[in-house]
Amino acid sequence: MKNTSQNSKEGLLTGAEPLYLSGNKVGFLFVHGFTASPYEGKEIGERLHAEFGVTVSIPLLPGHGTRPEELINIRWLDWYLKVREEYYQLKGVCEKIFVCGQSMGAALSLHLAAHHSVAGVITLAGAVFLKDWRLKLLPLARHLLTYQYKSKGPDIRNAELKETIPNYRKYPIRSVYELLNLLRHTKEDLPEVTAPALLIHSQKDRTVHISNLEYIYRHISSSEKRKVILEQSYHLISIDVEKEKVYQEIRSFVERHR
Repeated sequence: MKNTSQNSKEGLLTGAEPLYLSGNKVGFLFVHGFTASPYEGKEIGERLHAEFGVTVSIPLLPGHGTRPEELINIRWLDWYLKVREEYYQLKGVCEKIFVCGQSMGAALSLHLAAHHSVAGVITLAGAVFLKDWRLKLLPLARHLLTYQYKSKGPDIRNAELKETIPNYRKYPIRSVYELLNLLRHTKEDLPEVTAPALLIHSQKDRTVHISNLEYIYRHISSSEKRKVILEQSYHLISIDVEKEKVYQEIRSFVERHR
């Protein structure tokens, strides 16, 4: 059964609530993807908090977690400013901050790391460009359609989880332009990223082509950087069938640099 229930108090999809866990002087900022929610990073954040006592922040990006209509007037800079706001709040209590993002959230994390000091940057299915033939139809589609529907739902191999993820089943066409603008800006910023980097992607990702992994790896200026390629997961690798491997890679990275 699809998860379309709302949190009556805040108008949020059930499970889409932001998460903040107060802890020590090490901060972990997780940024979710396009049309998604903090649900993508909650298990990772909770486990890092339990193991290392880190302070965890997983914000809900503007226009997300409620109704697709809320995305219509949101610009990519609104998403970035929210991430930067959370970064500064963590900086007020933490000496070191790790930023981790999935998909669009990875682009926002790289953009942040290009302009602000972080102890490490982690990308999960990171995107700086899209390979989708439908993008060629955007100029026409924007005049004919308001929304694009996801016919297959979230791109995840875990069938049991697929229908319960708090995630929009449609999104405004104009929001795709904002996503593309963000990716273009981030792509230009990659040489400015110098922090240690952990880049994880699945070869079976059907949303963000794995060629993004090599592109990011080659264009960031980090002296320490590591690529991890998954074999079984689809796009939402933070919660998919290889989530334990993803967590252990993140855990080792944070432990090494905290």
